[in-house]
Order: sequence, then structure tokens, then C-alpha cells
Amino acid sequence: MGLADNVVDHRLNTRTVYMNPVSRFIYWNMNYHVEHHMFPMVPYHALPRLHELIKHDLPAANPSMWHAYREVWPVLLKQLRYEDYFLKRELPPTARPYRGEFHELDMSAAAE
Repeated sequence: MGLADNVVDHRLNTRTVYMNPVSRFIYWNMNYHVEHHMFPMVPYHALPRLHELIKHDLPAANPSMWHAYREVWPVLLKQLRYEDYFLKRELPPTARPYRGEFHELDMSAAAE
């Protein structure tokens, strides 16, 4: 919610939120949402381990659900007036696109 919706790199339109073990279990580890979208074939129980392996290449995780909501609500309110507004996630300086050539493509013709 509140992130860019028309991007190739899922690191920019999803978020990871740290949760306590009970909440993670109830949520089936989908709080590791960036990891899930980047690697959808990884089983949900392995998402925390995947996160540890690739977190250096991801935007900073929200440290809690409250933090995530505090980040999202102002953006959603602004989107009521400006539908193209979104929260821009920052990748670490060392992050590289996994398939950089896709970021250069003009996909507008494919949508027609």
C-alpha cells in the first residue's frame, strides 16, 4: 500500500515488516513480502532464511507493524488528492537490478 505500482523491480513496490514469531506464524511469514514476490517458489517457512541471505540488497524493512502503518497512512491520505503519488523506496547503494535491461524497456506498447 502506498508504494509504486508500475515497476519491474518488486523491491520497490512491496515491503518487509518485522513481526514477532506468533504474528509471523499467523501471517505465514508473508511479512517477508518483498522476498516472496522476488522468489515466489520459495516456501513460506523458508522466507525468514531467504531474508537473511538477501537483506543487504533490499530496502530497509519496517521494524514493526506500527512503523509500517505510520509510513503508509500519510501516503494513502495524499493519494486521495494525487492518485499518482507514492512512497519511493530506496535501495541500498550496493543494490543492483537483477535484470537491469528490463528497467530500460518501454512497456507502454505491451499494455495495449
